[in-house]
Formats: sequence, structure tokens, C-alpha cells
Amino acid sequence: QQFGEFQTFQHYFKQINLRKMLAVGDTQIQVRLETSEKDYSIDQNVFSLPHTASISELEDLIKNLLNIDDDSVEFSFRINDELLSTTIGKFCEQANFSGESVLKIEYFLKREAPEKTDEISVNDWVGGLSFSSKFLYGGLYNGQITRTSASTLETKSFQVHAKPIKCIKAIRTEKSGDLIVTGSIDQTLVYSLVGEEEESKSLFNLRGHTETVTCVSVSPSTEQIVSGSFDTMLKIWSTSLDEPDEDKKRKKKKKDAVLRTPLLTLGGHAHAITGCTWQDNSQIITVSQDASVKFWDTQLMTCTKTIAINTALQAVSWSDKSRLVATGASDKFVRLFDPRGVSGALVHSTLFGHDLWVSDVCWSPVSEFELVTGSYDNSVLLWDTRNPRSFVQRISNHEDKVLSVVWKEGQIASGGADSKIHLSTFK
Repeated sequence: QQFGEFQTFQHYFKQINLRKMLAVGDTQIQVRLETSEKDYSIDQNVFSLPHTASISELEDLIKNLLNIDDDSVEFSFRINDELLSTTIGKFCEQANFSGESVLKIEYFLKREAPEKTDEISVNDWVGGLSFSSKFLYGGLYNGQITRTSASTLETKSFQVHAKPIKCIKAIRTEKSGDLIVTGSIDQTLVYSLVGEEEESKSLFNLRGHTETVTCVSVSPSTEQIVSGSFDTMLKIWSTSLDEPDEDKKRKKKKKDAVLRTPLLTLGGHAHAITGCTWQDNSQIITVSQDASVKFWDTQLMTCTKTIAINTALQAVSWSDKSRLVATGASDKFVRLFDPRGVSGALVHSTLFGHDLWVSDVCWSPVSEFELVTGSYDNSVLLWDTRNPRSFVQRISNHEDKVLSVVWKEGQIASGGADSKIHLSTFK
């Protein structure tokens, strides 16, 4: 489209630099501005812009077309999987873009830095973290779980295991408190009820693994738990609060936790399972030190797909929004997989930014593009998958390796070997 067709937009151009940018006489490049964020899409998206147009000028153009006066709203721009960091003319020169076709530029909201990051000191290494509706729970290497109010930061501790806790998940909230499951080096999982006051009760002792329990995940329905271990086995457990007769017989004392055995055991990994997550109520994804990602069907009771790579994997997260699997690996890279692929080349993209092992990954609960990662390099990084070549921002720095990261809408938490929990709050 020619410049003259845009005269009807002149009433939007309140800033002098925008009028200069759209002035006739400069070398023009046709661009199409596109976005996947419906609230910020524009009806007329093809423009003839000067080759000197900068990022700030592109942003001003979009904000004026949308009548946005809020200075806190900022946009990033991407061309061919690369963030725009120069003028569009310099980009075209570097990319050998001829200008004979329309240059497609994708724009999206720039993630704001955390409004604040609070630091909470605890009694030992933080092996795992999990949010419930009101609280942030941590599993510590001294066998305790911590409960922190996400609003007041008040923290309480409860002894659950005799040995280090490696993983923790909030199952659901009942009237009497939060149901929590923890996995430990003691080879067991404990299913606990943490009340609103200062009491914690171990309801069930889940036994079946023969080595350290490394990971645990709760099904979307909250009716089942899956756990993985150094023993290479995957085990499925019930979250029911009912006590079958055979379990009651095992109960030695009234205050003892009831022994519970797994509903199902699945094998297939050659080495330790290091991460597990539910894809839906019957599909599970696991990663392992055997350098593979496996997909399991609990109804068919079998592994349905295996993706082999060339490095040990440490963590996994599934996004219902992007339908992608994110993994953290010992080679310091974050890989995204599309399980819908049918060939061996299922890697959707690779994210570069950490310097050491990626110990944990967690997708955003609200965005299909964002995820957070923690690493042995002590850093917590926020990513936008539309820019795989660089992280968006460094959320926090720990004093020692990061072992766990979790994301609840508006808050990101991390913990690790510095015996600190960082809680970052966003607007």
C-alpha cells in the first residue's frame, strides 16, 4: 500500500516524530505489523515506513493507532525469530532483505520487571516449591515443609520426613486445610494435611519406590499423583482420603499415617527419572538421566512415545496453552518439544541463556509464550518463546544453585542451595 492511503490515520499522530517518520521523501519499506495478542491488534496493519524507523517509533505508531496513553505499556518487535534491536533499514541490510516484498514484523507486550522480590530465609536447602490457593509451600533438605503466606510472607515449618525432601506439590485445598504431597531421599512420599493454624498431619505414607523419590505431580482432576525415582520406576497413587480396610489394618496407632501402595507401576527408563508432569488425566510425560522424554498412557498402561536426545534431562513442564513440552538439561539448554510431531525431529526450539545445568522449568499459567527456568548458575530467567535467542529478563539471583521454580499468576517463586526462597511479584 502507498503512503497516501494512510492520510486517514493522521488524527492519531499526535507526536511530531511520528509525522516525521511518515513523511514522504525518505526511502520507504513496506511492513506488516502483526500480533497474536488480540487486545492489541490493529485493523489496518500494512504501512510504508522510512528505513530509519526505530523501535520507539514503531511503538509510538501502534500506541497512537490504539489510543494508548499509558507509558507503562511497551512493545517488543520480532522479525524472523529475532528481536528487532536496530532501525528497520539496518535490519534489512544485515538480513539482505531486498524490499521487494512486505516485511512482516510481529509485536507483543514487553514483560515488566517484578514489582518487588522478597527474600525468605529458611532452615536448609529448598528441594521443591509449590503454590496452593493461599500459600507457597517449600520442601527442605532437613525433612521439613514450610508454608509461607503469599501476601504477608509469614512462614511456618512442619516436620514431615526424617531425610531431605526432593519434591513437593499442593494437591488441593479442603475446608480443613491444604493437602500436600512430598517425596524424599527416604524413598517414600507423604500425603499431608496442613491446617490453617499451626498443625500438620501426615495422612498417608506412600511406599513402593526403592530409591530416592525425585519428582511428583498431581493430575488435573487432583484424583491421582505420579512420582518418579532413582529406581527408574514411575508410580501412580490415589489421592482419596478414604481408608480401605486393608490400610486400616496396617495402622498401628491412631496418630500414625496409613500405609498406601501404588495403583500402577510403569517401567521403561534406563536411568533415574528426574521430572514428571501430567498432560491430562491419563497422559503423563517424564524425563530422565537416560537422555529421553517419554509419554505414557495410564489407561493403556504403557509408554506411547519416546524422544531421545544427546544429554541428560533434569526437569519437565507441560503447557496446556502452547501444547509444548519444556525441558531443562545438564548441557545448560532449555528445549521445547512438540509431541504432535510424527518424525524424530520434534525439537520445536532451543533456548540459550544459562551457563550451567538447568535444574527446573515452569510454564506460565496464563501465557502460551512465557516460561521461567532455574539453574545451577544461581539464576532464575524469564523467557518469551517468540525470542528463543535470549531470555527476557533475569528475575533473581541466588547465592547458590537454584533447585526449584514455580509460577502462579502474578508471582514467581524460586529456591535452592542458599536456603533462600525468592518470591517475585508482578503487577
